[in-house]
Amino acid sequence: MSAWLGGLILPTMPYLINRKLPLLVAAGVFLVASAFFPVSAQLKAADTNGREALENGREVLEQVLTQTYQLSLVGKGMMGMGSGTAIRRAGTIVLVQKPGLYASFDRNQIASSSIHGDTATLYHGNNDIEIPVGERFYVFNIFVGQDNVTMALLSAQLMNNKKGAGRVWAAITFDFPVQTLVNANKDEVFRAIDPWVAPEHYTGTVVPVSAAAQGVSAAPAPAPVSPAKPPAQLTVGMTREEVVAAMGTPQRETSFQGRAWLTYPNMVVVLEDGKLKSIDQSTPAPAKVAVHSNPDGAEIYLDRQLIGSTPSTVELPAGNHELSVRLAGYQDWNRSMKVLSGSEINLNATLEKK
Repeated sequence: MSAWLGGLILPTMPYLINRKLPLLVAAGVFLVASAFFPVSAQLKAADTNGREALENGREVLEQVLTQTYQLSLVGKGMMGMGSGTAIRRAGTIVLVQKPGLYASFDRNQIASSSIHGDTATLYHGNNDIEIPVGERFYVFNIFVGQDNVTMALLSAQLMNNKKGAGRVWAAITFDFPVQTLVNANKDEVFRAIDPWVAPEHYTGTVVPVSAAAQGVSAAPAPAPVSPAKPPAQLTVGMTREEVVAAMGTPQRETSFQGRAWLTYPNMVVVLEDGKLKSIDQSTPAPAKVAVHSNPDGAEIYLDRQLIGSTPSTVELPAGNHELSVRLAGYQDWNRSMKVLSGSEINLNATLEKK
């Protein structure tokens, strides 16, 4: 009986094994796939979160940098009027602190240097001029990349050598670990930038302008925009709600990885984990000066530096300034100005023929 059963069962084993093998293989594939896809989804989510963190960090850092280095508007105006190197709106001026940087007369071949510690290497563009220490430049663009920060500069005054004459263009790039930019570590960024370029600080007595004495048509001062209360009202450790109660609603609020930046006129309140950590105070608001001439197209010189052509509106720090409007065939139009922070002034220069 057993032999008969053995003869019946044993021949069928290969058939049963062959039937089970595809099922076992399919089960294995299913288990592997079940284990793989959650990991794949996690990796994709982590990659997405990483990109978002980098973008948020870059955005915060760009905001901090452009508050420190207020950008100038340069180039031709509407309808292509004016010079390609005209300063249509003046922002922060920086002073070059170290030798080794270069500049180009050609904006399309801007002299671009990469900074590594105390060493600068020209990696693109023309090296028409080696920039002397102490030379003044307008900052007209700041770009925060994946692992670097680039500042674009235009000289505040004309420069010349055997290769040409005029304003010169330069760009400097500072490399950083990616995590520095993800965390918007402004202190580390400023430690790298400051030894190479530093903002020029203006001083001067702030007194009202005598429009009649100076030949200036002064526009009424605009109503103040919710002036910030003295930071003495704020103390380290205050909550966001306490800060808003003391200062009012901020002009802008940015949050990132447990930190927040509340922007008020002339100051930024920094919160960490919902508590006040520090207060960054910016420079006073610049004055706006609209310069017109009859005839148009005259060159505008501010503090003996060419900044553009008429008609133009420029921003300048409060204090004492010398402004001149010049046009070939006409007498120079000169004015001394003392301007208030945040004021608006209209200058109408009627040029007389020589």
